Amino acid sequence: MANNQTKNKLSFGQRINRWLDEEPGRIFKDGKWRFWFPMLCGFGILNALLTASVFGSGDNPQTFMGAIVLSVGALLAWLAVGTLHYSDSEDDEKLARGVSALDSIALLFVVAHFCFLLWIQGHLWILQEADKKFEDQAKAYNESALAISSNAVKIAQSVEKAAKMNNDAAYQTRKAAEAGAAVRSSGAQFPSLSVAPITLAEPERPQQTAAQFLAEWDWWVRMTNFGELALAAITLIFIRNRSARQNAQYGLRLPVATGASLRQPVATMPLVAPVAGQRQKTAQSAAVATGARPLTVLREHLREIAKGHPGRWFKADLIKGGVAVRLCERQQGREVNVAQTRQSAKLLAEVDWPDFRERLIAELKRQGFPI
Repeated sequence: MANNQTKNKLSFGQRINRWLDEEPGRIFKDGKWRFWFPMLCGFGILNALLTASVFGSGDNPQTFMGAIVLSVGALLAWLAVGTLHYSDSEDDEKLARGVSALDSIALLFVVAHFCFLLWIQGHLWILQEADKKFEDQAKAYNESALAISSNAVKIAQSVEKAAKMNNDAAYQTRKAAEAGAAVRSSGAQFPSLSVAPITLAEPERPQQTAAQFLAEWDWWVRMTNFGELALAAITLIFIRNRSARQNAQYGLRLPVATGASLRQPVATMPLVAPVAGQRQKTAQSAAVATGARPLTVLREHLREIAKGHPGRWFKADLIKGGVAVRLCERQQGREVNVAQTRQSAKLLAEVDWPDFRERLIAELKRQGFPI
């Protein structure tokens, strides 16, 4: 029993593979939140922290700027949620690929920005340490110079006093001799003081101070911060314009029938049998039937058809004037198209016909789909 449990126990690699396994057509849709988002968001927050550390540490008057940079970092992290979501848009392949490309550029940029800020911060710490060392040495030098200056003044005063006393003694001796008094020279004389100059080694000033270094690279730091914001703004602008174009092109603003749900299963959708002559009228109005609901119904039909073909799946996307249908499978880990066709908007106008699925299968076979 224990041996069977040991054999059935999954290895570490098998557990990881099972955790990361995704269905065909959904590769990296969940994985981007496990890997891409933490990396992009993490480096963005680190960049904000490093920038705040460079410009707003201690009693620096730019501390307020550091708080602003941190707020911008949090905003960029939130924007990353939206941009990653639209990188897997199912409504427009160009939108998904465009956003994915911009996200890739943003990821490379934040990594390069992080390395640049890390170099700035490391070199700044070295210069700040050198500045502190110079300040300490300069303080000690000034204190020593002040003490030597004070002692020199005292010594000069002592020398002046001794010279004055020698002069007074000589004067008294001369006066006594002139008065005829017997003067006996004792040979005593106040010693003369000579003071050798004392020189101190001045502290060596750093070739570049931290303030000078920061002023030199200030423009580049701010431009890299602008780069992160610019990439996020460009990505949002691309999403906004591309989605607006697709919405207008596919008629997503047209009213949907009352009570119809975009996610309503095919089996519960009302099927209206066309009366005589109604097919021609429906075909003429097919151009205005390219809304979101017909595409959803078409995808439901294709999903049911694909159940009979394991390992393969259909994709349907709106194009100008109609819809593109593809049959896909995975070969050597890559998604490839087995067959594809472009159909007019008439196909979407007929999705509610009772025999639509049979007609759809017949049309796909006629276009060479192996079903």
